Order: sequence, then structure tokens, then C-alpha cells
Amino acid sequence: MDVQVPLTTSAQKFKSKFCQWAQSNLPEHGTRKFTNSLDNVLMSHLFERDNDVQIIIRNLVDSKELSFSYKGEELLTAPDSRMENLYIGIIMPSWERGLRHICRDEHVYDVVSWFFHYASQYVARSRMIDVIASINLVYGRTCDFRGHKMIRFLKEKSNCKNSLELALKSEAVPIYKERLSSNERQLFYLIEQSNSLDPFVHRIHFNFLNSCKLLNSGFYEEAITSLDKTVDVIQQYARERMNINGSDNQRDLTLTAFEMSGEEKHQLARLYDIRNFFGGHPSMSKWWDFSEIFDEDIDQFFVAVKKVINRLMVHENSHRVVEKSPVLWSTWFLDNAMILWDAVWFERIQKNIR
Repeated sequence: MDVQVPLTTSAQKFKSKFCQWAQSNLPEHGTRKFTNSLDNVLMSHLFERDNDVQIIIRNLVDSKELSFSYKGEELLTAPDSRMENLYIGIIMPSWERGLRHICRDEHVYDVVSWFFHYASQYVARSRMIDVIASINLVYGRTCDFRGHKMIRFLKEKSNCKNSLELALKSEAVPIYKERLSSNERQLFYLIEQSNSLDPFVHRIHFNFLNSCKLLNSGFYEEAITSLDKTVDVIQQYARERMNINGSDNQRDLTLTAFEMSGEEKHQLARLYDIRNFFGGHPSMSKWWDFSEIFDEDIDQFFVAVKKVINRLMVHENSHRVVEKSPVLWSTWFLDNAMILWDAVWFERIQKNIR
């Protein structure tokens, strides 16, 4: 017998948004079937999928000689025997599986299955970004989860943790130390604290990692632009999650709330000015000499932004809105459906880009 529960407010809004999108983007005969199919997914399919999970093992790019092994509830890391790659294994929902028998119309199936594929992918990437961002904050390395190796398979939830460990051991050599170095203790603390399922945290990590990669590659103006984007997302977090609102002084109010010093606030106001002059528009002067003029500033900017990120993670951990370790992924989806809609679907792109 199908499991049915009342939809949450987020899920109701998601359903409305998705149906409106389908009316504008699917053939007419498909839109008539879309609502019924989506109802079946939300009211029944998601709960059935709680019995199974997907397991993914991937190697991280630029992870040579990272030798730590970490064991969390649904996340494992370990290096290979040559210390050439750090492998990461995660457990993720299987929402996109089994949709064919619900969505009989091919157009409906394509849209619904792709959305739930992207939604599951968001969860997987969030788990990996928690590790990659923590590595960056501790070791300064800019790893990437898009390595050359990926193992992916479906497993019953009841035995998934053993299966995850066995799958990781096929590629890596876990060595769990009794005594950790100070860097490893800090790293594990950050992995456990970071919650990239929250899109604010996810976007902060994404932009900060990009800024570090650009800086390492010598793209200084682009690095500054991406670094300022990081601060901008932090300001958005402060506005929505901390009720800090300012028309002309949002940055200053945000940094004050995170107890940044006067000098640090000045540095990040300067970051904004430099980003506008060199990154927001083609520079009218000294375009060749950017890195020489602002070399010391750039180092200070990165130190200050990293400090704000750490403080934001502490705040998010104490005032959590998006559950990091849900008991049931079906319930988590219904609570956060609109977060996923905004993060992974095409509606906003279609509205804002010609």
C-alpha cells in the first residue's frame, strides 16, 4: 500500500513551481499527465526510495600525498596505496531510480527523472564539498571531485555502510589513526561542522575554492572577483539567516556581526572597490600591473575571508536550518524541496538570461 502524507509548505510550493514550468516547456499532452505523475512521486515514490541508497566512490583531483583517513556516518575518505589520490566515498539518496513506471509519458519522464538526478547529485556534491572545502581551509589545497575514477551502485539502506567501506577498500587503503596531528584534528572538526547541503554554505565554498584556483593559476583579477562573490554570499546569509539588513552598509553590518576587526572590515571594503574597478568592468588604468600593485592586499583579503567563513560555519552549526544528517531522505526532500528547485533546476536561468 502506498505511503501518503500531507505535503509540507516547501513541497507544495515546489509542486506549484514545477507544474507551472512544465506548462511552459512541455507539449500540451505531456502537461496533462505531469501533475499526476509528480503527485505520485511526492506522495509515494520518495518514501519507497528510503529503502535503497546510492553509493559513490570518487578520487579527488590534486590530492596527492593527502594521507588522512576519515570515517563519518555516510562519508569515508582514504588515500590509495601510492598516495597519488585521496578517495572519497559517500551515501546518497536514490530518488531518480524507479521513475519509469510512474512517468509513462516520455516527456514527463525526461523532465522528472532529470530533476531528481540533479537533486541527488546536489546531495552527493554537498558531501564532497564539505571535505574539499575543509582541505582547502586547513592545507590550502584546491582539490576537485571530478577525478578520473568513479564507482556508483545501488544498495539496500540496511547494509549500506558495510558496502561503502568495502567499495572504498577496493580503491584505497584506509588507515584510521589513534593519534591525529593538529592539522588533522582541525580538518576533521571542519568536515563535521561544514554543511554544504545548505545552499549558502555550498555557494560560499564553491566561490572561495574558485578564487583559490584562479589565484594559483595567476588569474589575479578573476580571483578577486570570485573572492568578492564569496563575501557577497556571506552577506546574503546574514540577511536571510541572521536578520541583518542594510541598504548601503550590508557588508559592514555583516562583518560586525561576525566580530571582524576594524582593519579586516576595511580590507574587505577595499576588496569590493578593487573588484569593481578591475573585475566588474574593464580597467581604465594599470591593467598590466594589478598583481604588483595589490600583491600584499590579496594575501590579506584571503586571510580575512577565510576567517569569516570559519565564523559563519560556527553560526550555521548552532542555528541549523537545513538538516545535515537526515534520518529519512524523503522527509528531508519535502522539507527542502524549494532549496533544491532553486539550486539545481533551470527556471532562474531561463528568466534571467536571453
